[in-house]
Amino acid sequence: MVLVALTTGAYAFLMGPALRFLLTGGEHGLERVLEVAPFLRRLSQTNALAVLPVLVIIVGAVKGVGYLGQFYFVGYFGQQVVVALRRRIFEKLLRLPPHARSQQLSGELLSRFTTDVSAVEQAATYTVASWFRDTLQILVLVGVALAVSWKLSLIALIVVPIAVLPASRLTAALLRRTREGQAALGGIAGQVQEGLGALRTIQAFNAEVAERQRFGRHTAKVERALTRAAWTRSAVPALMEIFASIAIAASLAWAIKTHAVEPDALVSFLGALILVYQPAKDLGRVSQFAISAAAALERIEATLALPELAKDGTTQLAPLKSAIVVRDVRFAWGERSALDGVSLTIPMGQVTALVGESGSGKSTLASLLLAFELPSSGHIEFDGVNAGQATRASVRGQFALVTQEAMLFSASVKENLLVARPSATAQEIEDACRVASAWDFIQHLPQGLDTPLGERGVTLSGGQKQRLCLARAVLAKAPVLVLDEATSNLDPESERDVQAALEKVLVGRTAIVIAHRLSSVRSAGQIVVMEQGRVIERGTHDELLARGGRYAASWARASGAHDQ
Repeated sequence: MVLVALTTGAYAFLMGPALRFLLTGGEHGLERVLEVAPFLRRLSQTNALAVLPVLVIIVGAVKGVGYLGQFYFVGYFGQQVVVALRRRIFEKLLRLPPHARSQQLSGELLSRFTTDVSAVEQAATYTVASWFRDTLQILVLVGVALAVSWKLSLIALIVVPIAVLPASRLTAALLRRTREGQAALGGIAGQVQEGLGALRTIQAFNAEVAERQRFGRHTAKVERALTRAAWTRSAVPALMEIFASIAIAASLAWAIKTHAVEPDALVSFLGALILVYQPAKDLGRVSQFAISAAAALERIEATLALPELAKDGTTQLAPLKSAIVVRDVRFAWGERSALDGVSLTIPMGQVTALVGESGSGKSTLASLLLAFELPSSGHIEFDGVNAGQATRASVRGQFALVTQEAMLFSASVKENLLVARPSATAQEIEDACRVASAWDFIQHLPQGLDTPLGERGVTLSGGQKQRLCLARAVLAKAPVLVLDEATSNLDPESERDVQAALEKVLVGRTAIVIAHRLSSVRSAGQIVVMEQGRVIERGTHDELLARGGRYAASWARASGAHDQ
């Protein structure tokens, strides 16, 4: 950057004396050249004239090397910044509790990695380098102008304070409009993400027209915001053109009126003034990158500031051997109470079923057990150790989770299974798949375990995806298996297949089964009935029927509906 600035100044400084010599051809003209390059005095006039073109080439070569080094190191710096920023955002998302993630549109979060980080990358790659390089060039060229004629320089610099006020107002307006544009782009990303995920629903309800109209409203909003930003952005170079022409005109008028500047000095001065325009314009341009980056960083910082769970504990839990005890646990989603004084014991070696209507608190309790959320009051114990004092990793290591939405990654079958335990052997993978009744259909896939599954396992049926998730849970070899409505999203045939696989999986295992279909949990060692965040009944299937309470009434209704 220093080389680029110095060589640019050298061009301006050489311009006047060289032009005077070329126009006059006299000794006086050569003397002016020798003032700039005194080492040429040791050469004859003929040799000195021959060296001058070489000197210009050398200056150009040095400037080229300076640009090469600048772009390489600045590009490297920019990529380091971007990689670190993307990693920081992704690690933050991994630490967020599920409810914080659910409050953010996936498309909006995705725009942090794309639109916003790209804006920061542009600033890191171009703005920092330009600020150093162009500022140095401006300083060197202003120094050349001052050395040639300090009076002309002062006249030209009068326009600077005049330009500050409109420039600052334009900058503030550009920042505001850039914020609006980036927020609108995030809305588009959110709709596209939703549309891709709900494509079948959109087509099934012939909702394409409505979605196009909604997308049109988003794009119109983006167009308005970015058009206003573009207008403001274009006003900056227009302003610079006006003030640059004023500076040149004022300098020329004074020089013509006073005749106080030699022609060659005037040429060098005007050359410096003209050359300073490009770095000044570049500074204005990259300042717009900086403004876009500032707006992007505000959005990124808002994501990084999302609340995480409380500080992690320090105790490493050993694998469970006795029981999980929930003691008077309360929890609320915002203002809505989800759990109200829940107490229960989940013994090892048997299946505990949590049943109740939707919204009764079953899945919320599971979230607290897996340390996705923390209780508002009360606590959970693992073999007598308070979960709040344990590391979240060791708490979650006690469980293998299968949810109602079969979550698979865009990777091979094997890679999806190894998420549970990367060190698993080929035989352990096969055994887990056989237990979950998944091995047969895996063998019929085009590449077996190496078959890519596509996004969210799109190449598999619902039942196949759920059995693969079961196999992954078995492979984890966690002390407790958690099945959160694992069959609720399946068609009857797939549900029968998965239920048969579950019966094999649950043999001899400790499990927590969350269900609203009572027929799937009648063999559980303990059934816990929940209602409005409270435990209202518990016992075996036969014990609860004998009591004639809420479970018995629900069972009677379900059995009657089934008989009909």
